[in-house]
Amino acid sequence: MASLKIKAVFCMQLLPLLIGAFSVIRINGSWDVEEGLLRRQTGHQREFDYFKLSLLWPGTACRNTTKCCSSNACCRSNSPSIFTIHGLWADYNDGTWPACCSGPQFDKEQISTLRKPMKKYWPSFSCKATSTCHHEKGSFWAHEVKNTGHVLIQLSTMSMSTS
Repeated sequence: MASLKIKAVFCMQLLPLLIGAFSVIRINGSWDVEEGLLRRQTGHQREFDYFKLSLLWPGTACRNTTKCCSSNACCRSNSPSIFTIHGLWADYNDGTWPACCSGPQFDKEQISTLRKPMKKYWPSFSCKATSTCHHEKGSFWAHEVKNTGHVLIQLSTMSMSTS
């Protein structure tokens, strides 16, 4: 049974889908620090190579829950029992990813019609998330949009016509 779960997690990590938003810049041996600093100062991001869909198993996320609040899916009577979305991130082949892109402020009213399915399939498993870009505290969805979601907004193939 554990082997099946491991295989399922591995397969889910390979899905070439995009659903949401992003995390912090990771510095590793193959990352050019000068290039990274230039991107952060100018706000210019190079074109990314692929999308990574990150899924989360609620049982693991909720195992060490110590604080309950209305935004924490672990504390709901209908807590998720399926893999949920953690985020959809643009990545580079060198192991880094674009983060802290500029863009409009997160407005939860713009997603008001999506809230019910988002709470089910893309829930928060904590009470607050710290935004790594601006060291602010806010909702999980705002955190994802501020950190990496603006990259997606900039894609012409992802934008929707409002006319």
